[in-house]
Amino acid sequence: MSEEIMSAEAGKPARTLEQVTQEIRYLDTQAKRLVLGHAIEIGRRLEEAKAMVPYGEWGNYISRELEYSQSTANNFMRIYNEYGAAQQSLFGPVAESQTFGKLSYSKALQLLAVPREEREAFAEAVDAEHLSTRELEQAIRERDEARKKAADLIKEMEGAELAISEAQEQRAEDRGFTRV
Repeated sequence: MSEEIMSAEAGKPARTLEQVTQEIRYLDTQAKRLVLGHAIEIGRRLEEAKAMVPYGEWGNYISRELEYSQSTANNFMRIYNEYGAAQQSLFGPVAESQTFGKLSYSKALQLLAVPREEREAFAEAVDAEHLSTRELEQAIRERDEARKKAADLIKEMEGAELAISEAQEQRAEDRGFTRV
């Protein structure tokens, strides 16, 4: 007997797949916010601990006491430094932006490849919240490739403009004129 039928028989209204799906999406969003918020707080505390640990002992401390690799600790500290709100909310740790607060830890980490001043606009433009981590990685790669192509085209144009200018100067000299 299906659960819907059992619920209806027990006098409870039957829940729809749409309702359950909405609840799952809500819980998923809340879980992502919690994970990123806690990652920010771990980073905040790692920064604090690093200032307390004697010079040269940081690697030993994070390995021995926290069982973190150096890269894991660095990632948490980067997440804190890049996304952490200056002040903690009354409701717990939060990201500095609603756009970032909706991301998973892995997506927030991936977006560190985008310059800080462009990061939020990029995340919104590609709808990072709804992309898979693989799709986000591809979007960042495509962005980087497009920027490289644009920079190469600008260099080509500058080279062509310089060549035109030199050709015009040479033509003017050949005619006996000096161009100012």
